[in-house]
Amino acid sequence: MDQNEKTTQANGIQNFLGKVFRGVPADQRDAFKAQRLETNVGRSYGLSIYLIVIQILLNVINIVKPSDSKSSDIMIYIVLSMGLLVVGIVYFILLTLVRKKKIKSHGVKLFLVESLLYVYLVVQMIFCTLNIISTGGVNSYIIAILILGMVPIISPLQSIVSILGSFAYLFIAMYVTRNISGAWNSILITDTWANLLIITGLTICVSVFMHNMYVSNFLQRVSLRNSNRELLNLNQELAQMNDKLENIANTDKMTGVLNRRAFSNDFDEIWDSSIMRKTEIAVAIVDIDFFKAYNDKFGHLEGDKCLQLIAASLKNSFKRGGDVVYRYGGEEFLIVFESGRDEAFKLVERARINVEELKIPHAKTIVSPYVTISAGVCVITPSRDISEDDALKIADDALYESKHNGRNRTTLKVFEDNR
Repeated sequence: MDQNEKTTQANGIQNFLGKVFRGVPADQRDAFKAQRLETNVGRSYGLSIYLIVIQILLNVINIVKPSDSKSSDIMIYIVLSMGLLVVGIVYFILLTLVRKKKIKSHGVKLFLVESLLYVYLVVQMIFCTLNIISTGGVNSYIIAILILGMVPIISPLQSIVSILGSFAYLFIAMYVTRNISGAWNSILITDTWANLLIITGLTICVSVFMHNMYVSNFLQRVSLRNSNRELLNLNQELAQMNDKLENIANTDKMTGVLNRRAFSNDFDEIWDSSIMRKTEIAVAIVDIDFFKAYNDKFGHLEGDKCLQLIAASLKNSFKRGGDVVYRYGGEEFLIVFESGRDEAFKLVERARINVEELKIPHAKTIVSPYVTISAGVCVITPSRDISEDDALKIADDALYESKHNGRNRTTLKVFEDNR
């Protein structure tokens, strides 16, 4: 056999053992053991109930229909049965406390699960020994390995060792008692021996299969949980990207304030909110005086800088919660804020003065040696009977008056005055 064939054979054996003794990744082992322990706590709780019920039934049957066995044998059976009944009750109480979170220790849980299983196995094998001596029966052995192989979720190695150990004990018990029991000869002569081998082998296979299925389900749940976590992260990243795109779409690139698109989206919400709270709002339209002449004189780059400075000044003037500044058009800005008549005029007038105090030189204006703004303000109490466009129209009319009256001024109109 050459080296390649040896390597192939070794890999085949390794793959086979990997399938039989299927495990979980190292980083998942603690979580797997914790989950398996919780599963086995529930199954051990069920086993304790089974012990209580079956032992009560067996004792009732023995009372109603006594066995023909010797009185000494009957007493041994009764003692063992009562012992199992007590074991079942004790473990039922303890496991109930575990299920109710009264006992939380990992070590105690593990001890209860393992000890109940092997106490039951030992007592069943004692029953099996008595049955071999008295009747040659091996039913207790079959029941014991079926419980061992199918009730708890245990590792394949533990399952194989425990079941084969029980089988070895059965073999030894029959051989040792061959002089006082006919079980040895009857089992070897008949096909009972073959049946025992088949049942033992099948129980091992079922136990290993159950463990591997449990591992597979655990890994699938972990994979699904990780996939859900990744999907959630992707959704969060997508939401963040959407927010960024929304901000980009709603922000004027040059000045950094919100744009007309944002105003169109926001104004309906602001209007409806004011209707619900029955509050007044002010809508101000601001226009840079003689801005075209400024551009023609200093160029578009300087014009852009001028727009940026004025936008920053307006944002600084309107920085209360709920105050919003938008770039409405080329040299027009729009501000929406909650305010009554007197306060609205003071705020906008202060903003106008702040812009003039920037002292941006303007050689092509008859108003001031510096860049100035004109403002029109509408104060309105929104209602379902009034359109948002009404507020914009009144603000625009007020702006027109500011320009008509010499610019670099603020004009305010209240909606009720213009019905």
